Amino acid sequence: MEFGASDVEGSHFIVAGGMVKKVNAFGLERIPEARTSAKTMWFGPGETGIVEVRLTGSDRAVLRDKAEVLMAALRAIPGTLNINQDWENKVLTVKVIVDQVRARRTGVTSEEVADSLNAFIDGAYITDYREGDTVIPVVIRAVEEERDNIAQLRNINIYSSKTGKNVPLSQIANFEPRWDPSVIKRFNQERTITVEARHQFLKAAQLFAKLRPAIDGLDPPAGYSWEVGGEIESSRESNQKLAKNLPLCLALVVFLLVWQFNSFRRPAIIMLTIPMSFVGGIIGLLVMGAPFGFMAILGFLSLAGIIINNGIVLIDRIDIEHEAGKDAYEAIVSAALARARPIVMTTITTILGLMPLIVWKDPLFFGMANVIAFGLLVGTVLTLVVVPVLYSLLFRVKAPVKVTG
Repeated sequence: MEFGASDVEGSHFIVAGGMVKKVNAFGLERIPEARTSAKTMWFGPGETGIVEVRLTGSDRAVLRDKAEVLMAALRAIPGTLNINQDWENKVLTVKVIVDQVRARRTGVTSEEVADSLNAFIDGAYITDYREGDTVIPVVIRAVEEERDNIAQLRNINIYSSKTGKNVPLSQIANFEPRWDPSVIKRFNQERTITVEARHQFLKAAQLFAKLRPAIDGLDPPAGYSWEVGGEIESSRESNQKLAKNLPLCLALVVFLLVWQFNSFRRPAIIMLTIPMSFVGGIIGLLVMGAPFGFMAILGFLSLAGIIINNGIVLIDRIDIEHEAGKDAYEAIVSAALARARPIVMTTITTILGLMPLIVWKDPLFFGMANVIAFGLLVGTVLTLVVVPVLYSLLFRVKAPVKVTG
């Protein structure tokens, strides 16, 4: 593939799989003057792995200096990619300073200077051209070759309505070239520069942890602040929205269990197994190296629902066996044996259904699949072993004593 620098400046290419490294290496080696970025497709509202730090304040120079400090700290972390800030590079500008004494002598006002400059660079509205129902505005301005040539500013003639004569701008104004930001962005109505980066291997939270010492060492003046953005911010907001109604949902689950069993001890048995089954989900995340994020949290909630369902099925079977005339101990054993096969089969089929998401590391559901699969492995044991044990303890069921003579 061949790219020209003008074609790729600031561009982003979404490339699959092994092409990512090749395209990034090509950009660094062949077109180092351009900013190139190749990445795999992501799912969800935002790209994963992105770390953003927003610096807010009033002074542009202070914000840019602090941003450069953070960017230097990110460059010092091996494996960090796509380090940039959203104010981009500075551009050369010319400040026109009108000498009011000379302007008054020639009869030119500051307003006339501003109007002439706007017409020269941006264009001045003259009239409309109408063709049927179509209205096309007509704008007059300097040709492109003159607009792009800063030296031409000196030759602009300013029309004085007072004297009716044209006065060269160079006679009444001074020109001060300087470098200014090409873009100044705001967040919550305040000047904000955002530093962004990602890492080749580390997750967003891990990269931010390595960057945190540099953030703490910024020592910004009074009136300046920073806040984290990117994946960390979006994940926190999603978790907050999810946790907002979670207590109400848990209360409704407990209420329904108490209403169904007409008992407090039976729901307590089921609820006690849920935190234990979460151990399996945590082991799955650690073993497979899956990220703990919003989808993983949804996996834990789904796992809790499955474990609750298995517990309801087993305890209901115990009550059925007991009502059939069996003593409490025999009812527990019979129920565990009767429900072992359907519970195990449900677990196996669910895990097999999740295997493609785990083996091929699905970009969106990888964490959720690991939580549910590994959590079910542990949860099945808890349902078939821990639930009968807790039932016997809370209901004080003892094994019958065999008397041998």
